[in-house]
Amino acid sequence: MNNRLCLHLMANKEKGFALPLAVLIGLILMVTGMTMMMRAQGDQSKVIAQKARADSLRSSEVGLARVQDLLNSVRVMATVDSNCTTGDCWQNAKYDVVTNPTNLQRLLEKLVDAAPSCSNPNDAATLKAKIDELRGLSANKWFDLGNNRYYRVVGYDYIIGTGRGVLTLEGLSRTSAAKETELTNTAIDRDIDDNAASRNRVVVTIPILDSPPLAFNRTTVPALWISDGTADDGAKFEGDVVEKVVSPCNIDQTKIQQPTSAPSPPYTAQFVGVFFPNLPPIPGSIPELGELTTSQTFPRTGDTPTPRTINRKSVEVYEYIVDNINLSGSDKITITPGNRVVFYVKGNINGAIEHNCGTTTGCKPGNLQIYANNELKSADPQICLTGDQQLEAFIFAPDYSLGKTGTSAFVGAAWGKNWGQISGCPSSSGAVAVKQGVEWTDLITNLKPEFPELGKIANWCEEPIDTAAGKSECD
Repeated sequence: MNNRLCLHLMANKEKGFALPLAVLIGLILMVTGMTMMMRAQGDQSKVIAQKARADSLRSSEVGLARVQDLLNSVRVMATVDSNCTTGDCWQNAKYDVVTNPTNLQRLLEKLVDAAPSCSNPNDAATLKAKIDELRGLSANKWFDLGNNRYYRVVGYDYIIGTGRGVLTLEGLSRTSAAKETELTNTAIDRDIDDNAASRNRVVVTIPILDSPPLAFNRTTVPALWISDGTADDGAKFEGDVVEKVVSPCNIDQTKIQQPTSAPSPPYTAQFVGVFFPNLPPIPGSIPELGELTTSQTFPRTGDTPTPRTINRKSVEVYEYIVDNINLSGSDKITITPGNRVVFYVKGNINGAIEHNCGTTTGCKPGNLQIYANNELKSADPQICLTGDQQLEAFIFAPDYSLGKTGTSAFVGAAWGKNWGQISGCPSSSGAVAVKQGVEWTDLITNLKPEFPELGKIANWCEEPIDTAAGKSECD
């Protein structure tokens, strides 16, 4: 009897313990499940955020590659800022005829004109589209990359002293497409309605390298540089010849004569896709001589030289403004060796000019420089050098036909529209018309054209999207 009672009591005791235990286990399972659900939601949010960030970073990288491609196609635009109040920058990039064009606008117009030639694989329409796109990038708006991804150029700054381009660019990723009206909204809170949107900013430094072709990579300037056609009339040149040619872009190398001790690499005739620099400005308060028709020697007694800085040295230069030089017979213009003389010519030159350094210490071919601007508006401006005297000089006349008669030496350089096209001013067949000999450092102003080339990215970093202009911590 007692055994039965004991068993009954034990059974009832176990029933009372099982219910709380079941409740406790259920509670533990519920808390564990909720924790796992919350962790899963957190992981999911983290994954979404990581994906959005990766997408925005990828948008920045795609935008960067796009800008690099555009700048490689229009390299001159890599040497100016994206934005400016006046002057040269992307936002002012135009290639059609404008009143008082800037230097960039002038170059872009010539690039578009030359685009169909074999020297440039881009035709005019393609080149125009790329210029337009770069100009559009300066408008501080978002550009659609597809798949709800966007990029914008915050700014591009070309640092002249260091030859670097600093590009600041943002990438954006959204869960839904931005409206057209939203592409101009660059405020920090523009994506507040999209909790899965991500936006980041990168700053990259791009070296803008000087990559001149052979003719412009020597210490001496090209012996001949003509902007229209080829050097005709049987003339030969002992120096580099730069010409404008059309398809199939073959340049006759037989016009080049190497000196006895040939340079390395040797002189050559070549085409380069670059245009004449601007003529140096005519200074004020220098003598105006009108037309020269008789023999004269320069500098004249009593003339006052102009102080100039050439190749970082202070020098004295005798400068003159001339309407025309029109000599006949034995008349000639003589430059006294050892003096620096510059003529600014408004009209034509037809006659003999002598500048023979000989053994004069410190005398160089670049001591005589002639700049002709056709200010007198001749329909066919010309420079014909005659006589049997030696001429050592640099002549730059962008709109002029050039020519030289006789077999006397011309040591220096001649830049103009064409050579050998002047009736009555034939070159002596087989004779050397010009021997290269003027140093870049002898010129009164820097006329060496730029040949920009984009180098590999030198620095890449991220910065907050609210970084103020001029406050970037990226070096």
